[in-house]
Amino acid sequence: MNGDLRTTIDFAALFEAAPNPYVLFDRDLTIVACNAAYEREVQRPRDTVIGRNLFEAFPSDPDSPGGSLLRGSLAKVLAEGRPDELALIPYDVSPTGEPPSLRYWSATHTPIFGADGRIAYVLQHTTDVTAVETLRRTARSLKDEAGILGRAAAVQAENTALAQQSEELRRLFQQTPSFMAVVSGPDHVFTLVNDAYQRLVGLDRDILGKSVAESMPEMVEQGFTRLLDQVRRTGEPFIGRGVPVMVQQPSGSAELRYLDFIYQPIRDVDGAVAGIFVQGHDITEQKLAEQELLRQREMLRIAQEAGGVGTFVWDLGTGLLTGSPTFNLLYGLPADSGPRPYTDYVDAVHPDDRERLATAAGRSLEEGLRRTEYRIVLPDGQVRWLERQGNVLRGASGAPTHVVGASFDITARQDREAQMALLTQESSHRIKNLLTMVQAIVAQTLRSADSMAMARTSVADRLTALAQAQDLLTNGLEDGAGLHDLVVSATRLHDDGQRFHVEGPNIRLGSRPALGVALMLHELGTNAAKYGALSIAEGRVDITWHTDAAGNVEWQWAERGGPEVHPPQRRGFGSSLIERGLSSLPGSSVSLTYHASGVVCRAHLAVAGRTG
Repeated sequence: MNGDLRTTIDFAALFEAAPNPYVLFDRDLTIVACNAAYEREVQRPRDTVIGRNLFEAFPSDPDSPGGSLLRGSLAKVLAEGRPDELALIPYDVSPTGEPPSLRYWSATHTPIFGADGRIAYVLQHTTDVTAVETLRRTARSLKDEAGILGRAAAVQAENTALAQQSEELRRLFQQTPSFMAVVSGPDHVFTLVNDAYQRLVGLDRDILGKSVAESMPEMVEQGFTRLLDQVRRTGEPFIGRGVPVMVQQPSGSAELRYLDFIYQPIRDVDGAVAGIFVQGHDITEQKLAEQELLRQREMLRIAQEAGGVGTFVWDLGTGLLTGSPTFNLLYGLPADSGPRPYTDYVDAVHPDDRERLATAAGRSLEEGLRRTEYRIVLPDGQVRWLERQGNVLRGASGAPTHVVGASFDITARQDREAQMALLTQESSHRIKNLLTMVQAIVAQTLRSADSMAMARTSVADRLTALAQAQDLLTNGLEDGAGLHDLVVSATRLHDDGQRFHVEGPNIRLGSRPALGVALMLHELGTNAAKYGALSIAEGRVDITWHTDAAGNVEWQWAERGGPEVHPPQRRGFGSSLIERGLSSLPGSSVSLTYHASGVVCRAHLAVAGRTG
């Protein structure tokens, strides 16, 4: 039931605008209302007559012809409850104190009934026929014809106009698209119901002339009769918006409807609430559409949060960009940020990647909105990777008006891809090193073996040791190891009993430092077998270490007796692996020095107090 009464019929305005003069009396013949045409007809302002008794406002001798006719007609209407007509009344309506001016009138008196069935008002339609009467008196020969025909024509014309007006009001009331009804009395009896109201409550439901409680008991249960009582008691209208109402159906089931409506009090001449005007609209379809939209928005929000996808709308006219909560969080902004200048988001993009944006110079919007990846720098300095794609929306003229799109965080994917690339490079490097190691083991064994049988045994043992070393590097050292045991195990691949000098305490290392040392030893041994001291029979390696005052390890690998060493022209992947082997130990460090006599590797192992 829509609270906007501008769509309803304004009966007061129709009464006021009627071209025929009307005046309304209550049962005591007190004038309660008149229209502008009546003011003009009697030539008296309405504020001088409204609220006064008819015969006080327009005095007359009860025994005079005019006074007697008028009193008799009104008494007849009040007694019989039927309209009465007066063809001709001589009556003076001049104000008290002004010269009398006898005028002739034609009048129709119509009873108006209240909700209790009793006459509440009498409506007088009166017309000044003084000119006609004067003409009749002047032309006596036409006296009878002029009087009868004139009055008959006047009465017929007025009755026809009144009937047409009433029918037009009834038709408009019935056909208006908003539902309307009038309930009267303390029991709220339906006295008027239009077609829209009848469709709302059910075409087969008989409600006219019955109370709300009697014809619509489900409204009592839902509290609507209490609201009607409240309006009747307080005289204040009640406005409801989007109110859920269960309406009983002929099948016995109840149907949920959502209504906008108003209960507007109707007052009688004494100002008391005599009835209530009900008017409104059924907004069920609109309400259900709103609920579905909210449901879809919530599902989209959940999907965006779960998938880390943020959406945005960029208004090209204002330059403001509105992002979803997830989108704002991707850029390190508060989730509830409202529209912001798009430059706030551009400024967050890494300077080296801004050329990929739609705002980059020399790029069209369509080109800049293709799927692309770029880095953003969050307020705390953290760098994240985003993937973004958008579309351009154009107006009726074809000019771009908005950009809509979506972004999501691909930092984890970028990290995985970088890790996979590193692992691929490391695997390739290890395979090459493994093949080189096998070749070096075979060559060294054959040089020192006394027989093929001894060579086969030595090669098999060293390949087994090599496989064990690979397992350590692949699977890690779960329980850690003693440092001396770890060094001896790693050198067994190359040692014939004379090539390594190992000296240092068997300090217990946790799994992480042990794996780092194993990786470093394997890489140093591989490089030495390929290029350094272990590539020739005379080469030797000294591995020594000791602990400092804090319990950390100072460790050294020193090659001697091998080919002359030259610093590499570029940093190789093997050197990176040696350093990376200790990168998981904060405070540890490693350095490589290329002396002509051989490579020297020094490492500081920050292992004091560590258990893993």
